[in-house]
Amino acid sequence: MDHIGIGLTEIEASGVGLFTGLVYSWLRAPIPAPNVLGGILAIWGTFAGLVIVQLFQHHVVFFV
Repeated sequence: MDHIGIGLTEIEASGVGLFTGLVYSWLRAPIPAPNVLGGILAIWGTFAGLVIVQLFQHHVVFFV
């Protein structure tokens, strides 16, 4: 069973991502991620699809 939650790792990853985006933008360098909202939403959609299937199969548990 997989466990999905928001903990220290997720908060640190968000901080690193924000910092990386700020630095790349300040240097006017291309960011190492999709630079359009559609690309970001595709990544989130892929993860959401995975979670939905796992929910129906009772293979996932959410926690905070």
